[in-house]
Amino acid sequence: MARSRAAILDGARAAVEANGTKITMAQVAARGGVAKATLYNHFRAREDVLAALLLDEIDRLVAAVWPLELSRALTAAAVAVSEHPLLEALGGQDTTTLAVLARVDVRTPGWARVAAAVEQLLRRAGRAGTPTVLRWLSSYIIAPADEVDIAADVAVLLAGLPPARSQP
Repeated sequence: MARSRAAILDGARAAVEANGTKITMAQVAARGGVAKATLYNHFRAREDVLAALLLDEIDRLVAAVWPLELSRALTAAAVAVSEHPLLEALGGQDTTTLAVLARVDVRTPGWARVAAAVEQLLRRAGRAGTPTVLRWLSSYIIAPADEVDIAADVAVLLAGLPPARSQP
């Protein structure tokens, strides 16, 4: 079951890179090497596939930056967002979806996961300011930058973040 889901998400990833979010279930199944029946056993609609793909991409990014110290984690996350092939594909094909993704709304599953990870990274470093970091990180969805500029932005960002409040 997990292998089928992974194949489906890989297929969805390839389909989105090629076609933006205007993918079909047939494209996802074909690119994932699974039968359409298998795809429909996991996901009822294209929107469900896209939502699962987004959460999978977030989980991958969080796992990649989690072991890093705060400055390096933020830099790596912003670089990953700036250079992400799915976001690049959307930038050329579906700017409306890109704008929706950049809207920080922690009530959505994706931004809730990002917020929880940022909160933990900041807490581990003795800092606060999750909403500020989320808005900063979302800016790279719309306006990608290179690693040198991002590292400079991180230095400014960290200088402005308050220390974490001590627990009573």
